[in-house]
Amino acid sequence: MKYSIHGPHKIKKSSNGLIEPGKDVLKGFWGNIDQKEPGLSSACGCYLFAVKAGRGIKPWYIGMTTKRSFAEECLGSHQRNIYDHVIAKRKGTALLFLIAKRTNKDKFVKPSIKVQKDISYLETILIGAGIEKNKEIQNIRKTKLLRTMIVPGLINTPQGPPSLDEREFVKALIKD
Repeated sequence: MKYSIHGPHKIKKSSNGLIEPGKDVLKGFWGNIDQKEPGLSSACGCYLFAVKAGRGIKPWYIGMTTKRSFAEECLGSHQRNIYDHVIAKRKGTALLFLIAKRTNKDKFVKPSIKVQKDISYLETILIGAGIEKNKEIQNIRKTKLLRTMIVPGLINTPQGPPSLDEREFVKALIKD
């Protein structure tokens, strides 16, 4: 299974600081994406909503789409409510990353009613990575274990200097 990463794509905010509403705005947003990468808006996979402020980018929500396309899912009313809740409280640029599933012939995979376990698994991995960077991530589903499990150097590392064993463990897992 192969995936490709696309973004960050800036999400327009209106004068009140929330996500710009309207079908015309959405049509333009997805049209711009398809202009850069034809067919991406109708693909499926995972997506990441983040906010860029200063020099950093912080993840705030991670989702997946298997039965609906990115264009049908990523900026739906449920997602926009979450995004608005996040950006109403902070300054920065709203961003969307798309992680699109690819076929063996390097085409975008289209949504289907077939179960795509790999996309669900990828979403869980991305949520875990997101929690590591931002404990306030807005995801609820798939987060209970990821928020409570502690594996020093890997998941929810406690503050303080790592032990020699923990440092060696991390060396064994991390790319050189």
